[in-house]
Amino acid sequence: MSAWISADGNILHIHIPMKLKRRGGRRVIITPDSAVPTPGGNNICADPLVQAMVKARRWQKMLESGEVATIKDLAAKEGVDRSYVGRLLKLNVLSPAIVERVLTGDYPESINLETLRLGIPLDWDEQAELFGVG
Repeated sequence: MSAWISADGNILHIHIPMKLKRRGGRRVIITPDSAVPTPGGNNICADPLVQAMVKARRWQKMLESGEVATIKDLAAKEGVDRSYVGRLLKLNVLSPAIVERVLTGDYPESINLETLRLGIPLDWDEQAELFGVG
């Protein structure tokens, strides 16, 4: 994983090496062995929060690149409800520190899809205080 901020300081880029594969009719995230530690030592990430964050990053990239024009178009292309797309896209405002903790599996119980669905402050210091990460 790597992270960098654009030259103008407005965009945080986070690169998570991964592939999406179908296994048993479900899409799973496959990471290089060293990218995201997973239980059992395999490179299939089963953590729903990590999967949601990866989807959010991929969808943001699709919107920014012009591959899709709107959230509605994105939802249609992915075969999901547009409110679901909107909820997951909000994960892209998480601070790099929180993203790193989630990707390494070292995050408090206060960070889960349900609590994140309730709202995420834009200020990274507020996020750290709200979710109990330092």
